[in-house]
Amino acid sequence: MLRKINLRSDLLATVICFAALALIKLGSSVILTRILAPEAYGVIATLSSIVAFIEMFSDLGVLGLMIRHQQGDEQQFINTMWTVRLIRGVINFSILFFGAPWIATLYDTPLLAGVLRTFSFWFVLHALESMSFILASRHKKVYIVNYVELFSNLATVPFVILYSLHSRDYHGILYGMLLNRLLLTLASYFFFKPQRPRLELNRQASKDLFNFSKHIVPSSILAFFLNQFDRIVFLKLFDLHLFGLYGLASNVSGPVISLVEKISRLVLYPRCAHDFRTDRATAYEKFYRNNVKIFVVVLALPAIAAGAADLIVQILFDSRYVYAGVILQAFMVRGILIALASPAEDLLVASGKTHVVLVGNLLRAFWVIPGCLLGYHFFGFPGFLYVGMLETLPALIYLWYLQYRDGMMIVRYEWLKLAFLGTLFAASLAISRSIDLSGFHAWAKSLFS
Repeated sequence: MLRKINLRSDLLATVICFAALALIKLGSSVILTRILAPEAYGVIATLSSIVAFIEMFSDLGVLGLMIRHQQGDEQQFINTMWTVRLIRGVINFSILFFGAPWIATLYDTPLLAGVLRTFSFWFVLHALESMSFILASRHKKVYIVNYVELFSNLATVPFVILYSLHSRDYHGILYGMLLNRLLLTLASYFFFKPQRPRLELNRQASKDLFNFSKHIVPSSILAFFLNQFDRIVFLKLFDLHLFGLYGLASNVSGPVISLVEKISRLVLYPRCAHDFRTDRATAYEKFYRNNVKIFVVVLALPAIAAGAADLIVQILFDSRYVYAGVILQAFMVRGILIALASPAEDLLVASGKTHVVLVGNLLRAFWVIPGCLLGYHFFGFPGFLYVGMLETLPALIYLWYLQYRDGMMIVRYEWLKLAFLGTLFAASLAISRSIDLSGFHAWAKSLFS
């Protein structure tokens, strides 16, 4: 049986490494929360939000373009993409390094200035990374990316824990993030050695990147805002208790949705791009017939979790958190819609329709902003919750329409996907409701009393 397992399978490697990284993250969190005060996590959380904003605002879509472009393997094209990314990294470094005192004043946290200046070197390290990981994705060798990420985390975590034992503050996590980035950059130069990049700016390649990124940049900014919208308005409408349940459900659902998105971005999209580069006429047929395992995984995860949401919360938490099960189920409905929409988006972007990403996010914005407020006005928290979790529905309808209009949809396969989703959800719901946890709760109560 072990001999039949293909560890180079892009789907298997993604699932295994994601699960392993989730366990590493959980284990390190259990240890670090016993070493560090909550303030340390507050500093890192603030840092992460600022960096995420800068990354989103400056995203040029180099990854997406290199994977689908016909000249993505040519040295001149690789050099140009690397040079552009290096320039972007230096600009981001300068913004964070020189703007750190102002940002710290804005947050009324003086120590944040030193944290931001230290972390600003992360942008330079990332920019110096070879293009090998992108080329690995282009050539459907995602296992390289996954295993390197896994081993770099395995090397970083002991450092973070040991340094945190010494410093007893945020410095262990901060330096660990920089060390992880350094290891990834160094490792990138061990793959695709003949295609190592150097400084060069080709006019046509730069023009192609501009045409691609003119939809990506505004879409990334809009996506960042939409992902933060619910948290921005939540405390204005509801109390901290409900926000705690909402955040808890979000944390539980996060790994499932992240895995769905990662499989879509790193496994399915490169496959679609390869099929369109090699034989455009049959690409959409291969999309359905060659990716059945991917569809099964990305659809099964949120469907099963949605049906078992109440059971999951009852197992993990005590009775004070029981309402988080309702919220978790709503988050998993959002995950189901993402699992349906992401493959359609991959297919359309790989075919050259890059504008669908921006249009999809605009549709999300037109739905979420008025919809959540109207849902709250008429139905209170349930209205706010479910309208917000259906944000991907308008984009899904739009993507399906484009697929059907352009002759890239096999309708019976989409019906099969919906039937598969419904069956798994119903089975998971029925099984979870038939399980009696009274004995488990009594044992847990005696254990912690």
